[in-house]
Amino acid sequence: MTKKIRVYIDGENFRKGVTRVLLEQAVVRNSRDMKDYDLSGLLRDILETQNFSASYYASKIKLPNGYQPSGELKAHLATIKEYTRQWVPALIRQHIVYVKAGYLKVTPSKECRKCHSSQDILQEKGVDVRLASDMLQDAYTTPTDTLVVFSSDSDLAPAMKKIADHGKTVVYVCFADSVNRSMVATASQTLTISPAKVKEYYR
Repeated sequence: MTKKIRVYIDGENFRKGVTRVLLEQAVVRNSRDMKDYDLSGLLRDILETQNFSASYYASKIKLPNGYQPSGELKAHLATIKEYTRQWVPALIRQHIVYVKAGYLKVTPSKECRKCHSSQDILQEKGVDVRLASDMLQDAYTTPTDTLVVFSSDSDLAPAMKKIADHGKTVVYVCFADSVNRSMVATASQTLTISPAKVKEYYR
């Protein structure tokens, strides 16, 4: 009987990890050059099976009511939207479910003591909560045997422990340069992805 495997991908964590490796190897010039990636191929390789379903969790931009972003931030947000417009269809073509799970929230940074200026920053909120919630629901209410967590966010460790205690297999997937020890301790198995493997599936 084939085991039922579900994969849960922290989109921002994945994208940053891949682009970091590709930038270090001079494969891309900036983080937004990566508009397509064979994520399904990478998963088939590291999991050594084609029998899985995968969900990619990402956030959408949320601006406070009445907020007027600076010209620089407007340009940055426009770049993110254009990147997303091309990235999402690439995932869907690979039969990966795209889940809007949280927000990229704009918050002002603290004022610089020297120049007295502040800079708006983007913070991701809510993705880890939705991802953990879906994992727990699937573990307890569906015939899923193995749950694969592709993230290095330690906030997911408690949910991973509950799922493992429930008798399910929990696989932690991460990049070789960003292993989270608390998640290693919680998972049934850890799979690390080498820089060479990351580069292999870039297209």
